[in-house]
Formats: sequence, C-alpha cells, structure tokens
Amino acid sequence: MPSYSLHHIHHEAADVPAAIKFYESVFDATSEDPFIKDGAPWCFVHIGDVQITVTGREASDIELCRYKGVDHFALATDDFDATMARIEEKGVSIWFGPKNATPNRMVFIDGPDNVKIELLEK
Repeated sequence: MPSYSLHHIHHEAADVPAAIKFYESVFDATSEDPFIKDGAPWCFVHIGDVQITVTGREASDIELCRYKGVDHFALATDDFDATMARIEEKGVSIWFGPKNATPNRMVFIDGPDNVKIELLEK
C-alpha cells in the first residue's frame, strides 16, 4: 500500500503580499521568492514542515461559513499560551474559541481571504 503525507495547502489570495505577510507575522513563516506562473503571482510559504502555496489567480468570493469542501486547516502548537498571546498581539480575529477541549485546547482564527485556521495544543 502506498504511503502519503501532506505536500501543501493552496491559498488563493486576493492580495498575495498581504497573505504572505500574515503568515510571516503571525507564524514566523519563511517564504521563497515570489514568481509569476501563467500570468499570476505565486509564492511558497513555510510554517515549520507545512507548505502553503499562495497564488493570486482570479476567483469568486465565498463567505466565511460552513460549506461543503475543505473547511479549514489546523496547525499544532507546543505552546498554546504563547500562541494565544501572539494572536492577541497581532490583532488577529478569533472566529471561534479558545476552547479547553479534551484532549487539546484549540482556537479558530480568521486568516486572509476567509481562510479558517485551527490552532491546537499538541
């Protein structure tokens, strides 16, 4: 049987530089040099081992709500309290929580372009 691992999350952004700045500011992400592919800006952003491919292609808006398809992505943190402090320091909007759920504390935040991001305690 083949084995699998997550390769990347693809974020279609209305403002590519702003999305990159969000990930760098909130998560200390690193980013590769942006490039143009098929007339659109692209950039590979890295949060630890997670790659987020940020592109600026034309798309229609979708409301931040529950819908069919991918609902959110989740990042685990080894210091939930420091993560919450960072979110508050950066003025990031909280969509839901924080919640002291068993077995992990968790919170959902608003990312750029209505991307919901779950942060949970390892």
